Amino acid sequence: MFVVMLPLAAVAVLAVFVYVAREQMGLEGIGLAALRTAGLGALIVLFLNPGRAVRVEGEPPLVLLDASLSMGAAGGPWPRALDTARVLAGTAGPVLRFGFGTARFDTAGPQDGRSRLASAIRVARAADRPVVVVTDGEIEDIESIAPTLLEGVSFVVLPRDTLPNASLVSVDGSPRVAREDSIHIGVAIGLWGVGQEHAARLEVFEADRRLASVDVTLPPAPSVARRRIALPPRTLSTGLHVLRVRVSTADDQEQRDDERHLLLTVSEQPPVVVIADPADWEGRFLASELGDIVHNAVRAYARVGENRWLDMKTLRPLESSAVMRAARGASLLVLRARRGPTLLQGSGAQQAVWHWPGGADDASEFFAGDWYLTQATTASPLAGRVASVHWDSLPPLSGLVPLVPGPREWVALGARQGRRGPERPVLIGKDSAGIRTLTTTGAGLWRWGFRGGAPREAYRTLLAAGSDWLLGSNALRRQIPLSSSPTVGRGEPVVFRRSGDAVPDSIEIRLSREGAADTTVALWFASDSLALYHGPPGVYRWAAVGNPRLSGVSVIEEYSAEYQPRRVWIPEGDGGTIVRLVQRYAREYWWLFVFAVVAFAGEWAWRYRRGLP
Repeated sequence: MFVVMLPLAAVAVLAVFVYVAREQMGLEGIGLAALRTAGLGALIVLFLNPGRAVRVEGEPPLVLLDASLSMGAAGGPWPRALDTARVLAGTAGPVLRFGFGTARFDTAGPQDGRSRLASAIRVARAADRPVVVVTDGEIEDIESIAPTLLEGVSFVVLPRDTLPNASLVSVDGSPRVAREDSIHIGVAIGLWGVGQEHAARLEVFEADRRLASVDVTLPPAPSVARRRIALPPRTLSTGLHVLRVRVSTADDQEQRDDERHLLLTVSEQPPVVVIADPADWEGRFLASELGDIVHNAVRAYARVGENRWLDMKTLRPLESSAVMRAARGASLLVLRARRGPTLLQGSGAQQAVWHWPGGADDASEFFAGDWYLTQATTASPLAGRVASVHWDSLPPLSGLVPLVPGPREWVALGARQGRRGPERPVLIGKDSAGIRTLTTTGAGLWRWGFRGGAPREAYRTLLAAGSDWLLGSNALRRQIPLSSSPTVGRGEPVVFRRSGDAVPDSIEIRLSREGAADTTVALWFASDSLALYHGPPGVYRWAAVGNPRLSGVSVIEEYSAEYQPRRVWIPEGDGGTIVRLVQRYAREYWWLFVFAVVAFAGEWAWRYRRGLP
């Protein structure tokens, strides 16, 4: 403002000096000086072109249209929402779709498998327009949006009608089983809009082959019913299988959420084998706890006599040759035996081994007494996994086998008899040429599992840490260079993960889907080594171009959680009009040019009437 006022004052002083002091025209000179000051002042303002902020109101709103799958579900308001968005936006207002992300407006049906509003709100507020959200109210991230972003935002809620619906909410089962094991599949069935008990049918398919069918009774809605279905042993051959689980009811109005998929690998031998030679309590608790901790098939065998073996789960008699075959095929062999590992030497296997020697039957190799555990002070791969347990506060062991660690072995846990004397190793590990082994020298750990409470949790922590480390370099748990999500819902992307020291920017894969031509797509990996692929529902078999060993299977299901009714929650607020400040400059006002011309014309006419040049 000072930059403008100073020249205007100078022009006024000069005009008054010319007409009053020099021309001595009196009051008439003051009028001419005013016209000259006005004309020159307008020119100065136009030359300097100063700006000022002005308030702008009443612009057309920016409409955010919910394009998640819930809008097009049974009873959904998609047609009404589409018409509402057009009316609100009018001819000048823009419309954006939101769901999994933010996209341009089009009239295609909703396709997004998520209802996320936060990113769309940020985009809309950057446009400095009034914002109107058209939705069914089932927005998953509404509570995490900052209140300041929602100020001035109006919501038009078109709730969907609640119709009878039975949905297969979840399907769970072990992703890896042995061929000799039964396959147990647990399902959760969500019920809406049905007020009485009714019958349903659970079916399991592989492609078009029906593997099992069970009739069940479902409780009144709204509720979630949990049921199980089992497939007998040897139903499936070895290899990878894609199973379809379906629930059918008589009055289901939304059938797109009735089917889920489960990827299952069947192996000839179980990946984890526990062998108790001879049978004792330590072996029984090892088999039981590992079955809960290691989320794969665990088979346990116990020797109950000379060349007499039992399956610890079914109590079925077995030949020693069958136990040997299981030991050779196992990814992790847990061997509960005395120090002389006769059976282990005979197996000829190169898998991970966890050896549990110890017993009072050989006094020269067993130190009985109360041995209290302590975490070793030396570094070990298990140090971080077992650091959370206060080992010295746990009940003592009943004894241990005295072993001396070799030059390439490390100690994770030690023990002192009566909390005095020298420390002896209890958990010894070794990693040689990728083959990992653990040795537990202590006896009586099963009593921790029997006691329950903190001792049992410490026992499970020990088993979990040991099995996790042993399986870390094994084929069962190896780090796959390229992997993908096994199953995702409709409208959600398949996530590809690239691992390794050198992660490329992109990789080409060939996708094969039944009923469609093979396609080749390029996966572009972000800084977190993840790449996303969006596609229609189907079973996709993929392989890297030029490296067919990098392959896998992913399923994009017809199912989506968006089909299930959810809580409608909209924040309170009166919406309103957003007022913004806009910078306006002097040259944008046309009347300043007219004012300058009129002022100079008036001054010239006045001077002409007085006969002045």
